[in-house]
Amino acid sequence: MRALRRTATVLAALALPFTALSAGAGTAQAASMPQGEFQWAGDSGDGWDDRAVWYNPTVYGDTIDVTASADRSSLRVVITRPGDSWTMDLAAPAGQPLAPGTYADAVKTPETAGTVLDRPSMFVNGYHGGCATLTGRFTVKELVFGEGSAVRKVDLSYQQDCDDRGLLTGYLMASDVTPPKPVVLGVTVNGSGKLSATGGATVSGTLTCTKPVKVAIGGSASQEQPKFVQGSLGAEVDCVPGRTLTWQAPVTVHTPETDTPFVKSEPLKVLGHASATDPDTAQYVSVSADRWVKLR
Repeated sequence: MRALRRTATVLAALALPFTALSAGAGTAQAASMPQGEFQWAGDSGDGWDDRAVWYNPTVYGDTIDVTASADRSSLRVVITRPGDSWTMDLAAPAGQPLAPGTYADAVKTPETAGTVLDRPSMFVNGYHGGCATLTGRFTVKELVFGEGSAVRKVDLSYQQDCDDRGLLTGYLMASDVTPPKPVVLGVTVNGSGKLSATGGATVSGTLTCTKPVKVAIGGSASQEQPKFVQGSLGAEVDCVPGRTLTWQAPVTVHTPETDTPFVKSEPLKVLGHASATDPDTAQYVSVSADRWVKLR
């Protein structure tokens, strides 16, 4: 195994705002991180520039983005700093989700997108480029997936031996590096509604969402009669992702007088909306659906 030669000059030039790197590559211990830390070290003179550490976020503008494939079998990591960038691709053998454990005898990530192998694959690459073939191994200590392709937490170390470069070792520790996607709502209003005996109405529609959330259905309904008649509607639905739910809401007349009824002879103009507060981001989300509704 090639010896790793690390230069103090590079470390001093980086002047990163944290300490606690241990002597053994891939086993460093870091201070508490708000988001992430990426480190690599290679042989002197092989183009890897010996050693560097990224920390996210810092005054240098570092970013560490980690996303998973749809089947959670691989990770794509992009590490950037103004004027510099690295990428890391790690994948489990075909048909296996990536999980904590050691993946030995890894080969280079296939260049053709969508190609899967029956053995682990990896490629850690900087802007210097180059690495025709490689052998390597990586150990996933912790991996927590989020919604979709999001990765909530990852802790791993790696070792990569290119055929035309020196040994490269390092680690990645990151948490909440892929912000959760906001909930997406979908709402429709049915084209027919029901006139009540008291002159009010009931309207209905469908609702969809991308994550479990309590959704408020609201809006207004009006008719252009000899008098302008308007009412408000409201309901709450516990939305379930992957399902199209039916909502139903009463419309209470409130203008011009509460005793002015809706009539069947004229369509009801419904201005509806669905809204919710995202449980992950606390973001308020709203979507509207307007329709002329015939009362029966």
